[in-house]
Formats: sequence, C-alpha cells, structure tokens
Amino acid sequence: MITVAALRGYLLEEVLARLLYDSGYRLLVSERQDPDALVRGKHGLLVRGRGADHQADVLGELMLPTPFSLPLRIFVEAKFRERDRGSLLDVRNAHGVLHDVNEHYSSEGVRDIPLRRHHYRYALFSTSGFTRPAQRYALAQQISLVDLSGADFGELRRAVTALAGDVRRLAGEADVRSFPLGQLRTAARLVLGTWTADDDLLRRGADQGAPRVEELARLAAQITPAIEERDMLPSGGLGAVLASLAAVANQNLVLGFPAAPFVLVLRPSDPAALSRYVDRHGSDVRVDIRFASRRTVAGDWVIVPADGSRAFQLRFALPDLLAEWLLSEDGAAAQRGRDAKAGLLSSIAVFQRGRLVRLLFEPPSRR
Repeated sequence: MITVAALRGYLLEEVLARLLYDSGYRLLVSERQDPDALVRGKHGLLVRGRGADHQADVLGELMLPTPFSLPLRIFVEAKFRERDRGSLLDVRNAHGVLHDVNEHYSSEGVRDIPLRRHHYRYALFSTSGFTRPAQRYALAQQISLVDLSGADFGELRRAVTALAGDVRRLAGEADVRSFPLGQLRTAARLVLGTWTADDDLLRRGADQGAPRVEELARLAAQITPAIEERDMLPSGGLGAVLASLAAVANQNLVLGFPAAPFVLVLRPSDPAALSRYVDRHGSDVRVDIRFASRRTVAGDWVIVPADGSRAFQLRFALPDLLAEWLLSEDGAAAQRGRDAKAGLLSSIAVFQRGRLVRLLFEPPSRR
C-alpha cells in the first residue's frame, strides 16, 4: 500500500502544477496533446527520450512565444521529506532525464530530417532543502532548485500532510491494494482546473452545467492517461478530499522567472497589492531588491517598488549556496549583491491576472 510520505509528494506536485498553470504554462496531461513526444505509461504520462521514456508527473509548456528559441517545456518534481534534504542523486536523475529528452528528435512532417521540437528544463522542489553538493551540481547544470523548507511555506506543508493522511485513510477503507495514482492525479487536475486535454466526457458534463467535485472524481477514472488501473478510489470520498486540495492550491504564492537558471517562489505580503500597482503604473515595474543580513534571516530577500512607496512586498529565498556567497562577510558581499541584482535578478517575470509583468531592478543611482 502507498505511504503517506509518497502521497505528500504527489499532492504537493499538483499544487505546484496549479501554480505553474497560473504562470502562463499549459499543463500537458494526455498523450493526444503531442503524440510524437508523449506516451501513456503505467501511472500516467511519459516523455520520449533518445534512450528511454521518462515519467512526467508535472509537465508544463510555456504559452508565450519564445523568439529565436524552441518552445519551452518544464518538468516539475517535488520531494516532500521530513529531514533528508534533496541530494546529489536527485539532481543527477533530473539532469539525466533532461539530457535524454532534449536529444529526442522528430522527423514527422519534415521529409525525414530529424529536428528537435522543444527545449526541456527541470525544476526540483524540496520541503527539506538541498545538500551543498546537490546545489553545486544543479547550478552548474542549470537545474532549478526551490527550497520549501522556510517558515513561509509551513502552512502549505501542514495542509498537504493532512490531505495525504485523508487520501491514505480513504484507500485503506476501500481496501485498495494497487494505488490508482493516475486516477488521483487526473481527479486533482479536473478539480484544480489544470486539466487541459479535450475530452468528450468532460464536454458532455459541461453541457449539463458545471460538474460537481464528486462527478469530476468519477470521470477521472475514465480519462486518466495511466494504463488501466485495477483498483479505484471511491469518487465520493476522493471528491471531498480534493475539494480541500483546491483551497490549498489557492495559497498566496507566485512563481517568478528571473534571467537565471532557477525559479523563484514569491510570497506577497498582500496578494492584491501588486495587481493594484500594475493597474496604476503598467506591467513594467521598477523595483528595489533587498536582502537581510546574517544577523537576521540569511537568504530572505524582499522586492519592493523602486519609488520607495512600499505599495507591495514580495519575499523569496535563493538556494543556500548562492545566498551564502552573496551574504558572506568578507568585504565583497556588497559588490556581489549589486552584481546579482543587476545580472541574475535584473528582470523577474511574473503573471498577474493573465498579464505578464516584469519586475525590473533599478539601481539607486538611476532613481
């Protein structure tokens, strides 16, 4: 039987999938969306690689055009652990997947000339942080590490843990021997609104009005991309659990995409404040970026308007290794901090109510 620890990771990934969906990405959920690159697997979707097919628990495709570049796709993986930090092995596995899928070439429709069709990236989330070797390797290989161990994410961790216990009890009461992961993921995506495939069953349900959560959980067993699963969770109980998951997914988090090989998870002090500021000043927002000293909370950064108004605040953390380097007390920290803001963090893209917003760092000398 599946463990609560495993279920926490799966449910957290679905919350992150919603965050990705709200950040301008289309979630790929069915092999029909790209038959050349995607195939059905035992527990869900697989992505073809040069040497093997790879599990794609959460796979997003950026909907914005990327000039002079292949369309961007991103794998999202979550490690929900109590103590063990994300390891070098975890990051090496991510790098191996990337290397293989990025070398898969298609010859369909181009007179047998093999062409690469997408550029894949990888974001690895961990509720217990990452080891230093893992961080070094990830920075070198441009794999994004997101640390969810901070106090800002405590509510998210507790809520996902409680829901995982509910799903585990539901499976035990239903005497489920082989856990239907495909059904769980599909039902979660139907409830969270991240299911993007065009299905006749869903269209017929929509014609009769908005389907209830229980009905969506029932439909999930029929449209899941997983190869036929023998045991199924009862739709009524699953629907009740996933209704709570929707509340967890609505937590006040925003994904930020800097000009750097990592993703930021931003925590706004007031979720509506940034939107109000953009309404007044436009989608190119001049900002100041400040970080705390080692005497307070190392690694906590804050983004505020460059006009000094404090109209909004967005907090985030960097990977420990990078933050420690920037904040070290050897006399060069101030210059490195300026270099990071002027380079790595010079432009951070976020989505607000369907709008692309650019947070542009403005040095004090230009204000």
